[in-house]
Amino acid sequence: MDIDSLLDTVKAKVACGQCGAESERTVGWLKANAASDCAACGAATDLTTPEWKARIQAYIDACTGFA
Repeated sequence: MDIDSLLDTVKAKVACGQCGAESERTVGWLKANAASDCAACGAATDLTTPEWKARIQAYIDACTGFA
């Protein structure tokens, strides 16, 4: 399995900063998008912050170890 296919398979949870509801997104989706909208309240989580960039990179690094 190539790395892009793996990133599109592995899921990560995104917790809404407004209401705390969690949604699942693939690591590939997180890498390709700038924000994640909460299904419960509609608030957007900014995925371009340093915290989220580091978290997404950590997911990618973990997946790379399996590829």
